[in-house]
Amino acid sequence: MNTVYEARPEKLYIGLMTDYPCPAHLHAVAEVIIQTQGYALVTIDEVQYRLNPGDAAVIFPLVPHSFDYLSEDSKGVTAIFPPDIIPEYTGTFHDLQPVIPLLPADRRSLDLRFAVERLSNLNMDDNLSMCIAYLHVILAGLLKNFTYRPVYDYSERGLGYRIISYITDHVFEELTLESAARALGISTSHLSHFFSERLHTNFRRFINAIRIEKARLLMRDPNLTLTEICGNCGYNNMRTFRRAFLQEIGCLPSEHLAHLRNRIAGTE
Repeated sequence: MNTVYEARPEKLYIGLMTDYPCPAHLHAVAEVIIQTQGYALVTIDEVQYRLNPGDAAVIFPLVPHSFDYLSEDSKGVTAIFPPDIIPEYTGTFHDLQPVIPLLPADRRSLDLRFAVERLSNLNMDDNLSMCIAYLHVILAGLLKNFTYRPVYDYSERGLGYRIISYITDHVFEELTLESAARALGISTSHLSHFFSERLHTNFRRFINAIRIEKARLLMRDPNLTLTEICGNCGYNNMRTFRRAFLQEIGCLPSEHLAHLRNRIAGTE
C-alpha cells in the first residue's frame, strides 16, 4: 500500500465527511469521522473497519488511512483539526494511539449524540466558535473510551513530524535520501526505515506522489505548458516527469491533460 502525504490547504475543517473513496494517505492533523447514515469501510493503520450509523473513528496525526468503500446512502460528519486546538488533548494526540480507533454507536453518550446532531446542522464558516465547542464535546466523549498504546517515544514522534515537515518544505527542490538525512541529522537507513515501516512506501515514491499531485493541480491552468509544469514540480527533464506520472496516475501527463481539458470544454 503506497501512502501519500496530504498537505492540506486548511488546518481546520468541520463539516460533511467525504462521499467518495480516498486512497491511503496521512496528514499532520487529527481527524474524527462519525457515520450518520449508510456505511463506510475505512482502513486505519492497515486494519479495515466498518462504520455503521452512529459509529465513530478517530485518526491520530501521521497515521495512514483510507476510505475504501462508501455505500450509496453514506453520510457522516468529519472534523480535521490540529492536535493542539483543544489543549487538554494535545498530549494524547502527540504521545499515544488507540488500540482500536473505533467507538461503536452503543457506547456513545447522549452528550456525544447531541453534539454530532448539532454539528451536522452548522456551517463552519458562519459558526466557527460553536463548531469548535461541539468538537470539544465530541472529543471528550470519544477519547475517554479508548485503550491506548504508545506508538513512539516522544522524541521519535517528534522526529516523524520533522521528517514530514522538512521534505514537504523542500519537495520541489533537488532532494535525495542522502541530502535529506544529512539535513535532518539522522542516518539514511533511519530515514529509509521511517518511510518503509511507518508510511509503507519509499522515499522517492513519497516525493513523487506529492509532486504529481501538484502537477495535476497545475494542469488546470490553461496558460501552462507541460514543460513548465514539469519544471515547477521539481523535475529536471520530461522523461523523468513522464515516468513518475505514469507510475502514480497510470497514464502519461499528455493524456491526463487532454482528458482534463476535454472535460472542462464539455466534450467528454
